[in-house]
Amino acid sequence: MAKSKSITRTTFRFSGKLIELKGAFTYCCVLVPEKVLKQLPTGRLRLKGFLNQVPIDLAIQYRKSGPRFIMVSKVLARQAKVKTGDVVTVEFKLADPNKIELPEELKAVLAQDEQAMEGWKKLTPGLQRSLSYYVKSVKNVDSRIKRALEMMEKIKLGKLYIQRKKS
Repeated sequence: MAKSKSITRTTFRFSGKLIELKGAFTYCCVLVPEKVLKQLPTGRLRLKGFLNQVPIDLAIQYRKSGPRFIMVSKVLARQAKVKTGDVVTVEFKLADPNKIELPEELKAVLAQDEQAMEGWKKLTPGLQRSLSYYVKSVKNVDSRIKRALEMMEKIKLGKLYIQRKKS
């Protein structure tokens, strides 16, 4: 266990070319070098750090038969001022995969609505992170409040897309 505690404090750095991976979807990514992967624990990994000095909070992705990589969205590429073929620098530390930073608007809705909080606690950390990102991805405070209320209402009614699939 001591190894995992010290590894969360370790800063990893590498450079790589921004490439397109094609499959069911095509997306831009930077491959994580094998020498970096050998230093990391196995399993699902979340990281916090920087891509060309732009803050990132992402997961290392993988395909069943293929490389491990960090996905680079169009928004992130624009912020980092890079395009496919450019070399990027990635610097990161491992992050707690269960820790989710909630926007204030979502915190307020959850604090005031016990039923919504019960439903929220039943969601996986990954889904909580996705919903949190959806709420905080708009700049307007009123829109964030509206999104938080809408998502919590869907959770309470069991109408969130993931809840509908289960029923």
